[in-house]
This record gives sequence, structure tokens and C-alpha cells, in this order.
Amino acid sequence: MKKVGKKVIHFYNNSGSLDNVIKFLENVQKKINYLNLNACVEGKNIKITLFGSRDLQNLATERLKNLANQYL
Repeated sequence: MKKVGKKVIHFYNNSGSLDNVIKFLENVQKKINYLNLNACVEGKNIKITLFGSRDLQNLATERLKNLANQYL
């Protein structure tokens, strides 16, 4: 039985560029399509909440970290 829950990941936009945040969120939308997620952007802080099985959350976390390194 797969465990289902939520996972919250925080990112910080070091560059301060809104264009980079938009590119990051667009790519998140393209790359993470097998989980439900919410994204909240407040200033330079980005909070992403993942909902679904833990296995998929772990895979999505790695993709999110790679995208964050690329855009933020």
C-alpha cells in the first residue's frame, strides 16, 4: 500500500528576477504532471506543496531541485 501525504518544499529566488520565477513555474507545470501541487510566491520566497504518494513526491523533489538550480 502506497503512503499518501503532503510535502512542502521551500525555494528562495536569489536573483530577485520575476522572469526567472515565471520560467521556473512554467517548467514545473511541464515536468511535474503526475502529482497535485500548489505553488505560492511571496516576494523572493517560493513554497511548493506536493500531494500524492511519497514515491512520486521524492521523484518530483529531485526534479524541482534541478529546476530551481537552473532558474533560481
